[in-house]
Amino acid sequence: MNNLTDQYQESQNGTLAQAQSSREMEEVKGQIFMARQFPRNVFQSEQRILDNCKRPDLAQAAVYSYPRGGTKVEGPSIRLAEVLAQNWGNLAFGVKELEQRPGESVAMAYAWDLETNVRQEKVFTVPHTRKAKGNIKKLEDPRDIYELVANNGARRLRACILGI
Repeated sequence: MNNLTDQYQESQNGTLAQAQSSREMEEVKGQIFMARQFPRNVFQSEQRILDNCKRPDLAQAAVYSYPRGGTKVEGPSIRLAEVLAQNWGNLAFGVKELEQRPGESVAMAYAWDLETNVRQEKVFTVPHTRKAKGNIKKLEDPRDIYELVANNGARRLRACILGI
């Protein structure tokens, strides 16, 4: 009897996974259809981006800067990249945690221009550890793990957005 229950459970799991996959595929088709029906107006997109960049809070957060190896590393921040993506239009972008294993997470950051079909994707592994003052601390708290994965994902997401 237990074997029959296991087979039923596996069948249910397979059906749910197939339904999820089918739903995601239809969502992507819908996004592509809408992008083709309503292409971006580059002039309006650029104007929205420039208007957003006039906001003092964004202006302060638009560039990151930190010391490394005796020099200063600077570049556009994830906040600026998000404003670019949100206002450029017809972009799908985000970070997904694909798998959480003991001691590490596997995640994916992506940005996809639905009009030109240009896509950047980065799959990466995040060990559930934090280094502070020369010591490595293993993270156990789910919130700490979530924040670590989100932080690592934001850097890769920025690279994907700027890449397209």
